[in-house]
Amino acid sequence: MKLLFLSHDIPSPAASDTLSLYHLISHLSTLFGHEVTLISFTSERSRAEDFKHLKNVCSVENPISIQWGSRKKLLLKAVKNSILNLPKNLRLGLYINELDYYYDYRMDQTIKEALKKNNFEVIFSTRQMASYVVDVDIPKIVQPFDAMWEWHRQIFANSRGLKKAVFGIRYALNRSYEKRIYVKFDACLVVTELDKQLLESLNPRIRCTVIPVGVDTDYFAPIDINEEPSCLIFLARMKSPVAIANVIYFYEEVLPLILRENPDVKLYLVGRDPSKTIVDLSADPSVNVTGYVKDVRPYMAKSTVVISPEVLGTGMKYKVLEAMSMGKAVVTTKLGAQGIAVRNREHLVVADTPYEFAKETLSLLTDRRMRVTLGANARKLVEEQYSWETITKEVNQSLVNIASERGES
Repeated sequence: MKLLFLSHDIPSPAASDTLSLYHLISHLSTLFGHEVTLISFTSERSRAEDFKHLKNVCSVENPISIQWGSRKKLLLKAVKNSILNLPKNLRLGLYINELDYYYDYRMDQTIKEALKKNNFEVIFSTRQMASYVVDVDIPKIVQPFDAMWEWHRQIFANSRGLKKAVFGIRYALNRSYEKRIYVKFDACLVVTELDKQLLESLNPRIRCTVIPVGVDTDYFAPIDINEEPSCLIFLARMKSPVAIANVIYFYEEVLPLILRENPDVKLYLVGRDPSKTIVDLSADPSVNVTGYVKDVRPYMAKSTVVISPEVLGTGMKYKVLEAMSMGKAVVTTKLGAQGIAVRNREHLVVADTPYEFAKETLSLLTDRRMRVTLGANARKLVEEQYSWETITKEVNQSLVNIASERGES
């Protein structure tokens, strides 16, 4: 099939928001022989090696540059683009939405020209690019991963002062956007049953399909590195309000209980763009804030236990799957294990209270046999169910289904 992929940045295995597209394009082209065209923005975070790889597996239109700015600049650009996009916004009832940040006349023209010149059979879009093709009469899929309105609702509910007002507005706008735009697509791909339920509660006519995220099992494979004793690691984009809330929960509620029993424990917070709140934690000698690291695997490999103390958030957690793929023992919450077909104490350990989390983490720190067993079971599960080859087969079936359904109607 001839497929058109739309992305808000050059797909990259190093970026959680485009990681899926990177692997899907690669495997849809190589495993199934689809003719893929990619139209994308590019930004300062785009990597030359990803662009080079994608050009080898698909046709890449000249990317259009977009600049990431402050939240204030983003909002101002969204307002400006909402005005420029007024006819469409009035028709769809979107009005001012943060996603209008991605509206660009050059991109609009590029997509229109590509649609005129090519007989695409299916369009596959990230949520940020969905409004460009909302009126196009070609079978199309949008991949939001999770219910972002619920993500914003959680942040709104846990914020105070001006931040609460800002996230209240963003919650309302994202709720409106997701309610009205996803229904225009033949399929909406989400990663968990809960996200499916949340989106369908907004609009029962949204056609959600649950397909989990995958893992590059060759890249995230066990590494023969000696573990550092009493070493915990948490990986996330440390600027995200959700990541900050999860880190603070662990630092304030769980870590003191662990240090009371084992004062030698070291906590590594690994991830780009750490906020001031996170950076300030490095004043504690038991905490190491690394910031951006080019390769997270050595950090995971040397950790005794990988933690994912999720108390806020939606969707699936890439970092949990990646740690499992590397054969690491993981302690997380029910939220952190959401969407992954795990059994507690067989593939990882689930602990939902500070006391339980501390107890289970301390137990694993001293029980190497249990760590090895959990890691081996986790690796086997990921290889069987979450490799990108397996996930791409599910996505390919969705592509085939919507193309054939449109053809029959």
